[in-house]
Amino acid sequence: MKILTTLTRWHDGLTQLGYYLGCLALAIIFGSYIIEVFGRYFFNAPQWWASEAVSYSLCAGTFLMMPYVTWKKGHVAVALIFDILPKPAVRWAVWITYLMGFVACGFATWITFDETLRQWINDVHIMAVKPVPKYLVSVFIPFGFASSTLHFMRLLDWRAIDPDTAGALGGFGES
Repeated sequence: MKILTTLTRWHDGLTQLGYYLGCLALAIIFGSYIIEVFGRYFFNAPQWWASEAVSYSLCAGTFLMMPYVTWKKGHVAVALIFDILPKPAVRWAVWITYLMGFVACGFATWITFDETLRQWINDVHIMAVKPVPKYLVSVFIPFGFASSTLHFMRLLDWRAIDPDTAGALGGFGES
């Protein structure tokens, strides 16, 4: 049981690191846009790298942040179903929702990992001003899905699902 607790703490730490790196990616997007706008319109010197930095940072930031949003149950939820269902059925509905998230993210992990591996094996490059290996950008996608899969798996703990707060929070979110 101690090893499971340690692995859980490591996963939470990795998720928090992803959150901070996602925030850094957002800062890179913001800074790149500012530099591009000032360079283009005030100095008549557009930057070749700004558009690429924004695109790559958007991909990385999204999938680095995804596990954190899953962990904190911050995803969008339509809570009406949890208000309509009788209390004993709410726990089942929330659990099935988590199970569907687990299966969907697991399947997406498999597909995106397979594609990223194909890009690495075939040395596929992004067609841009400065071509870069595509797997360096897309590696964040299977990471985000895999980590979110683990978080959904951890949410499947039947005892941790509170049917009394499911209507207010849609079965999700922190109280």
